[in-house]
This record gives sequence, structure tokens and C-alpha cells, in this order.
Amino acid sequence: MVNSLRIFPVLGVVILIIIILFAFIYSIPIIFIRRFHQHNNILTLNICLVTIFCCCSWIFVHVTFTIDNPYTTVGKMNFVFNIIAMIFTIQVPCSFVAVSIHRCCSIVYYTKSFFKTKQWIILCIGSQWLLGFILSIPDFIRIHMSNGDALWPKVYALVNMMIIPSIIYFVTNILIYYHVRSSSRRIQPQTNIHNIQQIKISHRDIYLLRHMILMFCIFVAGWAPIYILPIINHFTYIILLAYGISTIWCELALLINILDLFLYNHKLRKYLKSICLECFTKL
Repeated sequence: MVNSLRIFPVLGVVILIIIILFAFIYSIPIIFIRRFHQHNNILTLNICLVTIFCCCSWIFVHVTFTIDNPYTTVGKMNFVFNIIAMIFTIQVPCSFVAVSIHRCCSIVYYTKSFFKTKQWIILCIGSQWLLGFILSIPDFIRIHMSNGDALWPKVYALVNMMIIPSIIYFVTNILIYYHVRSSSRRIQPQTNIHNIQQIKISHRDIYLLRHMILMFCIFVAGWAPIYILPIINHFTYIILLAYGISTIWCELALLINILDLFLYNHKLRKYLKSICLECFTKL
């Protein structure tokens, strides 16, 4: 049974490499082409970079798993790699929260010019990374704990990764929904240039937020089992196969999220298609 479970780390590494490849392809035009240096693209670029770091850290975890079976004994080095993976993994939901907070302030306080600047984006992304590292501090404490089967770290991981980001994400999107709905009611039949511009911006923001909400829900649905199973296992035995399946499930959720970024950004997708066609014609 243990030998058959070794297929999951190997399959996980393959999926993670595919995710890194797609995230890298998405990131390159945004980094090097000036016309893609838009606020929304910078925020989605941050999601890609966070995902790349997360996948790279989990590749190290899978490699150590193949050397030292993770489902029976986990060595200290394996545990350290898990802590590093946790630090980068928590940045993924935090990156969605950063997008939500940025768009919430930009929409609700659209008259404030600061929330439309790159400084505000840098502040959101920087705060996201700082928050992620702060929330990861208790994971460092677990390294020095003699009782590795304590319940509180498992509960904290679930709260850290799922509950806290979900609450913040839910509140900010409620504020956005309330503002957009109340603003649409205030628009009079006689339109002017300011109203037309405001409606256009609102539709663009809502289009982004729909994709971000979908991606966040996919992330939660994909990663929740891997954090819920250890808590259940503390009270009753969970078969090892469930852990392997939950690992592949969460990695597939990351892959779907990266693919959804291509669906959202039709300008970048069109650019990549033109590059591919140009290379194909040259061949």
C-alpha cells in the first residue's frame, strides 16, 4: 500500500511543473511588454508569481516525500520543507485578498486618486506578503514542539489558510456589491459623460472580480480537504489514500486557476496567439 502511494508525489511534481510553465508564460508578457503594465495585470502577475513560488516549494516537499515516505515517517528536513511550503502557500489566498481589497477601495472610494496609483498596488502587494509571513510565525514554533501530533497547529493551519482569507474576501466583495448596486440606483435617466465613464469602469471591475471570486472559490474548494483531513485524523483514522488524493486535488485547483487567468485576460491571450502563429508561419 505504501509503495503504491509513491505515485502521488510523482504525479504531483508533474502537475506542479505544468502549473509553473503556464504561470511563467502568462507572466512574461506582463513583465516585459509596456502596454500590459496595467493595474489589473500587475495584480494577476502577483498571483502568478506567488503560485510559482508555492509550486516550487511543494516540488521540494514531493521530492523529499519520495526519498522518505511522508505517509509513515516524516524527517526533520521534510518538516522544514513543509514549513517553507506553508509560507508560500498562504500567499496564494492572500494574493486574492490583495486584489479584492485593491478593487474595493478603487471602486468604493473612486474619487480618491491615491487608490488609482501604482503606489497603492505596491502597498497592497507588500502588505499581502507581510501578512503572509506574520500568519506563518506559529508554523516556525511547531519545529521546536516535542508533540508533533498536537491539534492546535492543524486547526490554526485551517483558520490561517481558509477561514481568515475567506472572511476578508467575503466582506470586501459585499462592500463592492453594495456600492455598485447603490450607485446604479442613483444614476438618473439623463446620462452625462461622467456617468458613462463610471458605468464603463464598473463593468470592467466587475468582470475582473467575477474571475477573482471564481478563482478564490476554486482555491478554497481545492485546498480545504488537505487541511480538514489532519483535524479529522486527530480524532479518527483516515486512510492514507485520502491524503494522496487531496494533494492532487489541491494542485489541480491551482492549475485551473492559472488557466482561468488566460480566459480572463483576452488581450494577453490574443497576443500569445499571434506570437504562436508567427512562430508557426516561420517554421
